[in-house]
Amino acid sequence: MNTLIINKILVHFLDQEHKKVHTSQEFAALNDTTRDYYRKRVEKALNSNQLKELTVPSLHELLLRGEQMAENDENFKTQAKEISERFFNLGSHIEAMPNANIIYVDCYRDGVHMIAALKVDYKYVPVCVFDDDNVRIVQQQLLPTAAGKVDEAIVMDVDNKKLWILEKKYLIDGKMATYLNSQWIKGEENLTDRQKFNTMKKVVNKMDSQYHVSKDTGALPLMKQEINEKVMNNEEVKPYEIVQKILEKDYQASEESGLMLKDLGIDERSVISVAPTGKTMETCKLVTDNDIEIQMPVDDYVAGLNIEQVHNPDGTTSIILKNINEIVIK
Repeated sequence: MNTLIINKILVHFLDQEHKKVHTSQEFAALNDTTRDYYRKRVEKALNSNQLKELTVPSLHELLLRGEQMAENDENFKTQAKEISERFFNLGSHIEAMPNANIIYVDCYRDGVHMIAALKVDYKYVPVCVFDDDNVRIVQQQLLPTAAGKVDEAIVMDVDNKKLWILEKKYLIDGKMATYLNSQWIKGEENLTDRQKFNTMKKVVNKMDSQYHVSKDTGALPLMKQEINEKVMNNEEVKPYEIVQKILEKDYQASEESGLMLKDLGIDERSVISVAPTGKTMETCKLVTDNDIEIQMPVDDYVAGLNIEQVHNPDGTTSIILKNINEIVIK
């Protein structure tokens, strides 16, 4: 996300403990302090790799609500109240559903008009209670902290009539399950960004194991390196295109990987909106059959810097690490 402009914020409180919805009549004041808080909340939701796009009819209830909320303040408040009541009614049938704040956001993300409902659960923590010289440990609900995550979300792209959700599992009928899409929205679920990335890994590893396309480095480090370059250059991360590029040296592997990706829900149009970053993408781990692990930067491994693999006559492989000034045991 390059630019985020927040127009207005409305906060409602779902009091599951006392079976009541508390709605705000006024929009939240946006100053330097509060704007930063709400910005972090919105970014956590919109940048989540678990945000899932749903395919729904163009006249779906939530898309129509989003359009109305974008029209004027009164419609925004009316629709926010009705959405809160729907969240509350669904939650009242779920075991141990905590109290929650729902933050309604009108914003522009990279020039696209978005309306979002971000649900943030209160957290249960053990607290000591002193009563007549007795000490009891009770569970108390605490207000979500500024660093806390967004537990659930409904995100409506008003301009392009698209819908995304962020779901959390709760204890429902004795088992952990989600409820937003299955019990309310009923859209066709597309893969999340995390699922797309994991699918890429699965296909690349299977093809590499079967056809040994990248004998020297392995295909997975090359895939990570390609994704990192796309992110650095601010280019679209297209899973199908990247996997095909990594496996293009072997026609059979390339053909089979394409079919496998499509069977798993990824085609030429698929895009990872929020590509994985951080240590997972920057490093690769070598694990030997006798459980020795070596972790090093992806770029160094692919380029063969500071490491050498020697194939011995007896069929074993020796790994030589180079240019080491100091070894620290952790």
